[in-house]
Amino acid sequence: MDINKMEELAFHKMGKRYSHSKREKGYIYYHGLRTAKLSIEIKKIIDEIDNSKDNVIYVAALFHDIAKGIEPHNENGSILIKQILKDECTHKELMEIAEIIRCHNLRNSNEDWPKHIRIVQDADMLDHMGTMEVWLNFVYQAYDEKSVDASIEFYNNEEFKCHLEDCRRKLNYDISKKIFDDRTEFMYKFSGRLNIEGKGGIFNKDLLRRQL
Repeated sequence: MDINKMEELAFHKMGKRYSHSKREKGYIYYHGLRTAKLSIEIKKIIDEIDNSKDNVIYVAALFHDIAKGIEPHNENGSILIKQILKDECTHKELMEIAEIIRCHNLRNSNEDWPKHIRIVQDADMLDHMGTMEVWLNFVYQAYDEKSVDASIEFYNNEEFKCHLEDCRRKLNYDISKKIFDDRTEFMYKFSGRLNIEGKGGIFNKDLLRRQL
């Protein structure tokens, strides 16, 4: 497979689409690109030697939300990708890509998914955490014409904390959970500072005073 060509094709299909009323144009392309790169990073940590599925993993992750907005997008995406990539890879590769797309959001379904599916499942979820979660939060509030108070309230909401716990529970690999914990730690640190500065306060006020 020609990965550069795949990325160009992905941008052509998704780079200017609005798949969600509150997300920026092309979000599914950029999310897919990040998920593809993160999938390979996770795969390298899990298995440094076997790279036989790397291209399949990368391309499936890149296109995993190709049918976002046409629900169920995993099922429709697995059908759509067979037409989009029919001349770009072997039949075996195409079937594996389609299967990853079909299964990418079927977490905790008691299925014994193969490694290449579980990696993309984890990377997809992880891309919504950390700095990207902050970005989505701010974009959502901006689309709803809300103030910074709405973001402060969101991070302080118990429902959000329960959501994070549920997401972590669905991850397949220990390394994915470590990445999740690192990104979650950043979010909580950020939200703590936002809670102070968003209300006109000074973060680390006592420390700054001691430095005077």
